[in-house]
Amino acid sequence: MKSKGIGKNFISTGSMIFMTSAAIISLRGLPMMAAEEMTMFFYIAFATVLFLIPAALVSAELGSAFSNQSGGIYRWVGAAFGKKWGFTAIWLQWIQNVVWYPSVLAFAAAAIAYGIGKPELASNGKFTGVFIIIFYWIATIIAFGGTKILSKVTSWGFVVGTILPGLVVIILGVAWFLMKKPLGFEHLTAAETAVAEVSKGVVSPRWFPDLTKLSNLSFLSGIILLFAGVEVQAVHAGEMENPKKQYPTAIFISAIIVFALFTFGSLAIAAVVPNSQLQIESGLM
Repeated sequence: MKSKGIGKNFISTGSMIFMTSAAIISLRGLPMMAAEEMTMFFYIAFATVLFLIPAALVSAELGSAFSNQSGGIYRWVGAAFGKKWGFTAIWLQWIQNVVWYPSVLAFAAAAIAYGIGKPELASNGKFTGVFIIIFYWIATIIAFGGTKILSKVTSWGFVVGTILPGLVVIILGVAWFLMKKPLGFEHLTAAETAVAEVSKGVVSPRWFPDLTKLSNLSFLSGIILLFAGVEVQAVHAGEMENPKKQYPTAIFISAIIVFALFTFGSLAIAAVVPNSQLQIESGLM
């Protein structure tokens, strides 16, 4: 999109929505969430109300307030506590991605291995390592191309690699329900105490986790990480034509997309896949 008269390329609201959403959501978290069965609603609500929404509000407010200055979180923290703390904040934001990207790419490598009919490659360290290195460098080279190219690649990559697969998972879950197939969360056993409870001899899914257990508390903190990243693209807010209006809009729409994909995608998986299998796939057994 070009500005009036000066021919500058701006990031559109749509591109910012996709870039922000891509920084937050990963479908690799769906099986882990689905393994919690109906207690997933408590975890998702907790993370949404106490983290995602406040973080989105803060990001939208500061992104608008500092829209005439570049720097994102560096500028926000630096203005409040000084440049050294601003540098610390932006460094921490960067270094977490250095660690996070390989884990996501490892998931992508496993998904491709199954997609091409070679599931044995998913556990092949050499294949996974080479895959991570190659795509890490591809991402780095794309980043050198500038924001215009980066926004397009990120937007299309998010649509093709996250939105469409997520919608397929949700649609298949709905189809499973309409065909009146057995729903995983309705066929739990008494032995699955983390997600089921027994009342008068009847086993039913839990709606609230047992927070007296340390493992559930630690899982609760881990869920919050699935919603982290809403502020990452603030560094590009100044590259929008009307950031005071467009950036907050993009932030809130991104939050809705993330919430919807996490909730309905996890529910669809929990409906189709038995809990025992989810526990194995999520590494909980």
